[in-house]
Amino acid sequence: MQRFMQVLMAIATAIAVISVVIGIISRLAQTTAAGLTPNAYLRFTDTCLLFAITFALFLMLRGKLEGK
Repeated sequence: MQRFMQVLMAIATAIAVISVVIGIISRLAQTTAAGLTPNAYLRFTDTCLLFAITFALFLMLRGKLEGK
C-alpha cells in the first residue's frame, strides 16, 4: 500500500508540473490549448498538487502509526 501511494504521489506531481507548464505557455501566448483556458490548467494543477499533498500526509501518518 505504501509503494502504491508513493507512485500516486509521483504521478500527481508529474501531471501538475506538465499542467502548470501548459497553463503558463497558454497564458503567455494568450490562447487556449486543447480548448481549455489557462485558468482551467492552473486550477487542475492546484487539484493535482492537493492530491499529492494528501498522499504524502497519508504516508507520513501511516509511518507514525506504525512506529517508524
